[in-house]
Amino acid sequence: MAHLLPCICNVSTVRALQAQIKRETTDIIFLCETKASEKRMDEVIVFVGFSNKLVVDAKGISGGLCLMWKVGTSVNLVEFNKNLIAVTISDVLCKWILKKAWGNLMALLESLQDPWVYMGDFNYTISENEKFGGKKSGSSMNNYLQDLLFEFGAIDLGFSGSQFTWAKGNWGRTAIKRRLDRAISSISWRLAFPKASITHLGTIGSDHTPILLNTNPMDYFAHRPFRFEAAWARDPRRHDVILEAWNEDNGGSKFIRLCRKQEATRKALRKWNKEMFGKCQDRIQDLIQKITKIQECNPIIIYLLF
Repeated sequence: MAHLLPCICNVSTVRALQAQIKRETTDIIFLCETKASEKRMDEVIVFVGFSNKLVVDAKGISGGLCLMWKVGTSVNLVEFNKNLIAVTISDVLCKWILKKAWGNLMALLESLQDPWVYMGDFNYTISENEKFGGKKSGSSMNNYLQDLLFEFGAIDLGFSGSQFTWAKGNWGRTAIKRRLDRAISSISWRLAFPKASITHLGTIGSDHTPILLNTNPMDYFAHRPFRFEAAWARDPRRHDVILEAWNEDNGGSKFIRLCRKQEATRKALRKWNKEMFGKCQDRIQDLIQKITKIQECNPIIIYLLF
């Protein structure tokens, strides 16, 4: 919103500007021909309830520019001189898209008749305990996650493992960490799955931690399905293992022989994999567990250790 005002020094003009800001719910104001000094503009900015500004002083009783914006609006300076203020505003459209996306999500959840659970990167925290480092969020900023939890009486399923699910920067005091990823559910879903749990797994190669939802822990243990491992393709010995198992003498019909050959090959490959690659896989799992334990530590402790 841009205003061309005859003189911002006029008290009635400032009050008119304040009233218009309230009516239009304005985030950004541009004033030209302010005929005011930067000191006077500082007073105006406080009076109308803004906190950030770029000001070009007037020369005598002519000229003067002022761009002011509220907390939470991202303004990036491109050019700044006595004749113009050029900026890019990166998050005005993003705010609108974000608000619409959350509105769509809340409308979807409201339409559901069955129990529901929702997992993902909510990009919001709900308490100071879910933050480490970085700037504190302004109290005036919308927190759509808190709105959703309040509106639907939804439940945060909690977690075990590392305290945070997103990290930026190096270890120690310069790190910024947040719990952005989580699972929330309706009360009816929680009653249907009282044992359900969320685990923060080890983070490797990403700034986000994978989260695991287990709906019935301790109730079910599945055998790992047979898979052709990528490491086998790089080892020429696999051919001998497959040929030896496939050429075993198996009686029965063609179909029975085929099934038996497949089963024999699976068993042979699994045995060979355990003998040849088992130690490597154990080492990988051991390293993942160590990484996870480090990530679960308090960042300050890690800083002191290193």
